[in-house]
Amino acid sequence: CLLPIRGSGIHVLQRGSRRAFQEYLALLEEHPENVEYRWLLNLAAMTLGEYPDKVPARWVVPPASFESEYPLPRFTDLAPGLGLDRLGLAGGAIVDDLNGDGHLDVLTSSWGLLDPIRYFQNNADGTFTDRTAAAGLTGVTGGLHLAQADYDNDGDLDVAVPRGAWVGVAGQGNHPNSLLRNNGDGSFEDVTEEAGLLSLHPTQAVAWGDYDNDGWLDLFIGNESTGKPEHPSELYRNNGDGTFTDVAAEAGVAAPGFVKGATWGDYDNDGRLDLYLSRFGQKNVLYRNLGPAAAAEGEAAGGRRPWRFADVTTEAGVAEPLKSFATWFWDYDNDGWLDLFVAPFLGFVGRNQATVAAEYLGLPAQGEQPRLYRNRGDGTFEDVTRAVRLARPMLVMGSNFGDLDNDGFLDLYLATGEPNLGTLVPNRMFRNDNGRTFQDVTTAGGFGHLQKGHAIAFADIDNDGDQDVYAVMGGAYSGDRYWNALFQNPGSGNHWITLRLEGVESNRSAAGARLRLVVETGDGAERTIHATVGATGSFGSSSLQQEIGLGKARALRSVEVTWPRTGKVQVFRNLAMDRVFKIREGSPGPVPVELKRLDLSAAARPHRHQD
Repeated sequence: CLLPIRGSGIHVLQRGSRRAFQEYLALLEEHPENVEYRWLLNLAAMTLGEYPDKVPARWVVPPASFESEYPLPRFTDLAPGLGLDRLGLAGGAIVDDLNGDGHLDVLTSSWGLLDPIRYFQNNADGTFTDRTAAAGLTGVTGGLHLAQADYDNDGDLDVAVPRGAWVGVAGQGNHPNSLLRNNGDGSFEDVTEEAGLLSLHPTQAVAWGDYDNDGWLDLFIGNESTGKPEHPSELYRNNGDGTFTDVAAEAGVAAPGFVKGATWGDYDNDGRLDLYLSRFGQKNVLYRNLGPAAAAEGEAAGGRRPWRFADVTTEAGVAEPLKSFATWFWDYDNDGWLDLFVAPFLGFVGRNQATVAAEYLGLPAQGEQPRLYRNRGDGTFEDVTRAVRLARPMLVMGSNFGDLDNDGFLDLYLATGEPNLGTLVPNRMFRNDNGRTFQDVTTAGGFGHLQKGHAIAFADIDNDGDQDVYAVMGGAYSGDRYWNALFQNPGSGNHWITLRLEGVESNRSAAGARLRLVVETGDGAERTIHATVGATGSFGSSSLQQEIGLGKARALRSVEVTWPRTGKVQVFRNLAMDRVFKIREGSPGPVPVELKRLDLSAAARPHRHQD
């Protein structure tokens, strides 16, 4: 159901809702101050088609509370007709080209240990086929998150699958993670043990990045510690031969904590990836990459100079919120410095639903709020959450960012993962207004799903130049399975460009490459847009191709690429807009990629549900 509930969302069988409506009316007579009862009364009325008219004036949630702050065109959920509405619990999602045909496929997980990972191949004609068995994924189950990268530099995307999240609290989270190597023929093979990645710790936080700039992607795994035994985090250095070595202690990033999100980003523009950890229930940590140790220490280590990280959280001012979850680096204001977003999750106890409801009612709200830290460019960050109008209580788990309207500024979707079956609050979408403030466009865009939201991925799945949104909608408990959604972007009329980067000296995925685009605006001025390859939320994996909005630009004057391993800069001038290009490190120029636009609406079959 989408909030506010209306039209086809109104219940046909109304006995349950009618009973609930009467019960909440009675409860409010006894407890008139109870915001949660008031909220649920209004939801019951919506399902009966009687909101707001039949809700007593003193209890009604003002309809204006649901109005959007910008008229974003409405997105349509096409997942049912395309067979992409996988039924499952909370899980991960990747939308990317997994078979090398140039079109974006979908890989999803559900965290139950008996729940299979599912692979949906894009057939390049507007349809999708479930190729889970053909891809060799039969028997590969579980995983609360999925993250893709070409770890072996062979030109196809491999997948990390973390397991055991949350249940480590009960002493049951010692589950093995998986590394699924892409065989290059549309199939995968579990190579966890031979790659040296077999360990037994509870986790959902994994992040790929080439921290030592050797051209091979390394893997950070943030584990969840709640006491004894401790579960230190792991940093697996890629040995370049298909194997990995855990160097977390050596690098200084093994400190235990209840890690719920991990993200790489070069926040100080020194050419080395830094690491941020979101730790639920304790201060978060920013590790600055110091580079290789002194030569003498390298000799003691057998000739290899270990790389070191330093905890600079206090100096940078980025320790909060204390109850946090998803996180990411992004340049929300296009100033060339990576900013930091940290999503809040209020926890499993207390009146969390009431906290969210209070905001809709215009009442004071308690509890954690997001943090948007603006990079000052001097190693410190400014908390601008309130200034950009994101200081709102939310129960965020899965979330991610992308450009909904191709204006060149990054928007964000915050999905509510509160496990409580009785919690009914909407997932929320916010549009970035020119890097100044964020506007709630949840209702206008049709994103206010009351079902639990977990992994979120932004990607141009239909090749029309704008980003669509795939969302995993299942909850944590076995009775809270739900169908995933694919919100198709209706388009904005703005210009765009899609860039597919390939590293040669740098890692093949070009993760960490920095892009600087200069466009000529409608009034003849110039404007700069920044992007980073591999930047994505820590709970949901967007496509690695760079889908960049150019707004109402008259022309794209230049594209500047800074390659991560060498720091070399290539500049390409006067590229055509509204096109897809491949850029190979060191090559003289971009190569146009011809892709047919896919009509998903025409290809969608009559409504049906997977599973």
